[in-house]
Amino acid sequence: MPITEAGEPVPTDARVTSPTAAGVTRGTRLRRGLYARARRALLSDTGLRLAHAVERTRVLVHLRRSASRPGPSPAPRELAAVMLPAGGGNIGDQAMFEAYLVNTPGEVLAVMRDAGAYIVPDEDQARVRVLSAPLLSGGTLRGRWGEVRALADELRAARSFAVIGADIMDGGYNRAEAVTRAEMLRLAHLLGAGARVLGFSWGEHVDAAASRALARAACKAQLFVRDPISAERLGRAGIPAIESADLVFTADGEREPADISAWVTRLPDPVVIVNLSGLIERRTDLVPEFVALIDRLTADGMRVVLLPHCLRDGDDDLAVCRRAGEAAARPDRVLLVERALRPAEVRWLTARASAVVTGRMHLSILALTEGTPVVVLRTRGKVEGLARMFDLERYALDPVPGIGGEAGSALADLFADTTLRERIEARLPHVRALAQRQFVPEAPAHAVTSR
Repeated sequence: MPITEAGEPVPTDARVTSPTAAGVTRGTRLRRGLYARARRALLSDTGLRLAHAVERTRVLVHLRRSASRPGPSPAPRELAAVMLPAGGGNIGDQAMFEAYLVNTPGEVLAVMRDAGAYIVPDEDQARVRVLSAPLLSGGTLRGRWGEVRALADELRAARSFAVIGADIMDGGYNRAEAVTRAEMLRLAHLLGAGARVLGFSWGEHVDAAASRALARAACKAQLFVRDPISAERLGRAGIPAIESADLVFTADGEREPADISAWVTRLPDPVVIVNLSGLIERRTDLVPEFVALIDRLTADGMRVVLLPHCLRDGDDDLAVCRRAGEAAARPDRVLLVERALRPAEVRWLTARASAVVTGRMHLSILALTEGTPVVVLRTRGKVEGLARMFDLERYALDPVPGIGGEAGSALADLFADTTLRERIEARLPHVRALAQRQFVPEAPAHAVTSR
């Protein structure tokens, strides 16, 4: 305990009251308070609208100055630009990107957070260019002008601009990112590119600023919502949208993963794919539940493939799947996949599985494209609509304690339903047709910058 000059002890929780120290403390608190208030104001609905209005004005000034300089005439509008989700180890994001490429001919500009976030398929290498825009893609307002200007320059020659909406547009993860993507649609329309949002969900509880931003964008862009429940929610919000289905339903094709196929094919026993979501695990520890499920399956004569679907920091499936695999009673009947499979490899694997249990929506979609039944965990209100499209509502479960037993019962019902796979395959053509709506060509918008 500190001692004063008089020899009296000073309580350890005594406050420093010197004028200098107090001034520093007050000044620091004041600056932090002002910064926090400024940030809240900037990220408010009004602040975001103002920031984007200023940004659009800067774009128009930049392009008009560029047009006044001597140079070649503008090229024909042949470019297709697409703004991608985060990617970076998410197989679902990669699957959506590949589906977009399958359905989009000609030159493609892929706007992504960094150049390594996605794999450009070998057959598309010559026609795909990457615009790395980490600040723009992440919705960061400060310091991104160079990225916005680069995108605007590209959009002047673009016939179309698409935002792969996924589960971003309702602002449930990030308000600024959702608003930015909606505002980029308006900018694309302004610059003459046909604008659309592809394959997105709309949650039950959405961010108000994101909702208003999408409503403004709907006046300039086509919105393709990927399930009927999201369409109903948008209808109640007064936001016009076209009912569609996820992009991934428009792609097919399998690729045999040699490192996995040997294990899958060496025995005739049925295989069940189990995925543990790192995103769900952040909220609720379900590993013991899934270990019990795995043990139940292996005891019944089945084998289990533990398949991570998202391998990246923050919501890593691999770490959670590894924990479950290490605790399994019969590790000889469990295969842990420790790399990110390509979507075509996932389709190969799911086509040979008896069922899939997953906390990741796109793993269930890849399985359904092969006619494989799924038990899927509900997250953020985005899988209920998918389940309805295939009449699988009874197999969409809440990720809560007790899920192991509930999933086991669901699987038992699923295996007993001898016509389930047939019914899934019967619904697939309709769902694929809904998804294909997103790629019907649209006439480019009129560019105001040509005036």
